[in-house]
Parts: sequence; structure tokens; C-alpha cells
Amino acid sequence: LLDKTPTQPSEQEAFPNQTLRPVAFKAINDIRDRLEKACGRVVSCADIVTLAARDSVALVLYILWSASSVFAFTAGGGPAYKVPLGRRDGLAPATQQAVFDALPPPTSNVPTLLSFLAKINLDVNDLVALSGGHT
Repeated sequence: LLDKTPTQPSEQEAFPNQTLRPVAFKAINDIRDRLEKACGRVVSCADIVTLAARDSVALVLYILWSASSVFAFTAGGGPAYKVPLGRRDGLAPATQQAVFDALPPPTSNVPTLLSFLAKINLDVNDLVALSGGHT
């Protein structure tokens, strides 16, 4: 999400993004900086977020402890899946109205959500998957 500049508002501070923690933005920026040093400006934040989401589903943290020690490790546990890459980051933030027009209100009922999703070629299966990500 774009930082504030003298001529544009911050996407990070926009209403729909206020639940995101600053540490998450820092992690993405740190990853992007390292990748740009290694690869040049060919990796987008959109791809970083997509890969992080995919990998976080596939990893499970295990913590084992005994009277004398604690062990923590990650192991495969969730499903693995391919994701499309190559998206480019935007150069200008979306307006607040564009964001509100693109997202259904959080107070929407199921028929309203289905109607909204139908406009972007999604169906009840997509609604179930998207809703499950927020429970």
C-alpha cells in the first residue's frame, strides 16, 4: 500500500486498512528492499503479499515443551497451491470512493453479497471461501 506523499494520501491510513498493523507494512517493505537489492525493481509488493499469504497457509507452527526445554519449529501442514505472479504495483492510490465502490459494505447480508459478487463473476462458492478467511 502506498505511503503518503505531498500530493497523494496514504493507502495505509485509509479506512479499510486501519486494522493492519504497522509491523506488517514494515515486514513487506523490508522484504521488498532485500529483493530489489538482489533482483532490481522486478518484484512487486502485490507478489510479496500473495506469496506470504500462500506460504502462511502451508506452514504450521509447533511448540513442544518439557520440564527442561522448549522447542519451536514450523512444518508443512496446510495445502500448497500455485499463485499467479507478475502483478505490478500501482503508482497512484485509489480514491476513497473507488475503494467503497469496489467493496461491499461490512453490513451486507447474503443476498446483497451474492449480488455484488455476481457483478465480478464470482458465485456462492467464492462467497464461502472469502467469508471463511474472516472467521
